[in-house]
Amino acid sequence: MDYLTNIKLSEFQSEVKTSISLIGNLKESLEDEKLSSFLSQNGIKKSNAIEIVIFLPIAFVRKMLPNVNWPENYIEQLSDKKQRTKSFAENGFYKIIKKETDNYYAGKAESEVILKIAGRSAEFKVINDLLFKNEKADISKIKLTENIIIRNE
Repeated sequence: MDYLTNIKLSEFQSEVKTSISLIGNLKESLEDEKLSSFLSQNGIKKSNAIEIVIFLPIAFVRKMLPNVNWPENYIEQLSDKKQRTKSFAENGFYKIIKKETDNYYAGKAESEVILKIAGRSAEFKVINDLLFKNEKADISKIKLTENIIIRNE
């Protein structure tokens, strides 16, 4: 990995850390597009803000609920109607977000911040609804389908 790549990775890692704090301090929940703009207005590079808005809630809910049988892949829906399957483990953005999520949980993690971020994910909403409807549901037996991430590129 060359020096420039290391700088960009370090910059993204710092932006993820900043984003956790910014989202955690929000008084209201924002739609994804508004959250992305909010992060950009607070110094996060626009393209990085988009990745953070997509993957940070996923990383947080996976850390919050480790006993769920999480899919290893996700599907990207491209603007030309094509789909491609991608692995979370091979996504550089996700790997950095996961590392910063782990760091956050290992430090002075605040339950309110965790819920604000994890609660943004579709998975959190589905699991919450399922458990609300069936109090005896075993979270380890929940099987989720792959996320579909719509890309407007």
